[in-house]
Amino acid sequence: MAGLQKRFPKVGFIKPVGQQHVTVHSDTLGKEIRVDKDICLLKEQFHLDHIDYRHMSPVIIPRGYTKDYIEGKISHEEQLKDIEHAYEKVSEASDVVLMEGTGHCAVGSVVGVNNAQVAGMLGASMILIANGGLGSAFDELELNRVLCEKYNVPIAGVVINKVMPNKYDQTKHYMSKAFQDSWGVPLLGCIPDRPFLGCPALADLERLFKTELVSGQKHRFRHYSVDDMNLITTSLTRFLENIRTKHPRTLYVCHVTRDDIILGFMAEFQRNRRDEERPFEASLLVCGRKGKYQMADEVRDMFEGLDGAPVMVVEYSTHQAMNMIHNFTPKLNIDDKNRVRKA
Repeated sequence: MAGLQKRFPKVGFIKPVGQQHVTVHSDTLGKEIRVDKDICLLKEQFHLDHIDYRHMSPVIIPRGYTKDYIEGKISHEEQLKDIEHAYEKVSEASDVVLMEGTGHCAVGSVVGVNNAQVAGMLGASMILIANGGLGSAFDELELNRVLCEKYNVPIAGVVINKVMPNKYDQTKHYMSKAFQDSWGVPLLGCIPDRPFLGCPALADLERLFKTELVSGQKHRFRHYSVDDMNLITTSLTRFLENIRTKHPRTLYVCHVTRDDIILGFMAEFQRNRRDEERPFEASLLVCGRKGKYQMADEVRDMFEGLDGAPVMVVEYSTHQAMNMIHNFTPKLNIDDKNRVRKA
């Protein structure tokens, strides 16, 4: 998008089919509507004031949408009309239009609007993107190429994302040759991996677990590496030794029944603030399955006024919570200024 804006006065953007959505205000409709959350990021970050939200995200697939479609409650033709109308409006207001797909080329097939089909209907060329690697990346992209071929979608090129820096030159050389020899399309570029962009912020974990921090809300956009997540199964004494000597920005995980760890974390924050030893950047994730374990009201009350120590309570076991975090891929969010700036 930034590159296109250097070449064209007005760049349009549309995500024809979206899944994760947020509520925004449409100026032309004068009411609140739902759009894919990537739309907010692009519109606000790149100041796309010449187009309205209503035309940037024509089809949203929330929970239950697929069942309604299969049962005939949602019209296939209406979906296509909405996408075509949105594209026409954005095109009329723009010098060039950039479209974003959802996942791989086949996403949306169950409701008849997969990425390749939409690109073919709108006459768009496609740039395929895959994560770093050689054989695995090529194999993954081959499946996408076949679907593009089915819908007569020209492939303009390929971008390889998250390439390990020490394998950058190797990946660029071999992938460029493989795509040119096999498909006759260019490798447009390789993007080095930046691990920070994959580190979830506490705000991301709030969305993941559908909860909110019980304290330390001002640090919602503090990021934590999954490698620095630490499950506490030791004594309080050992935990305090760890928190004073280990990497300061560590996400600690404990069970809700460990009142000693919870209170110890709070006390250590207060001690650290008093002695001003080093910045206190640790966070505590307190876990307990819904309906079986919960934090005592007396303990929860102690978080009132504890400004600065991030604590989050989630209704999952420690194993479930840590597994969810390991499998979670945070997305760019317009409110996370630091990550957007890094990207």
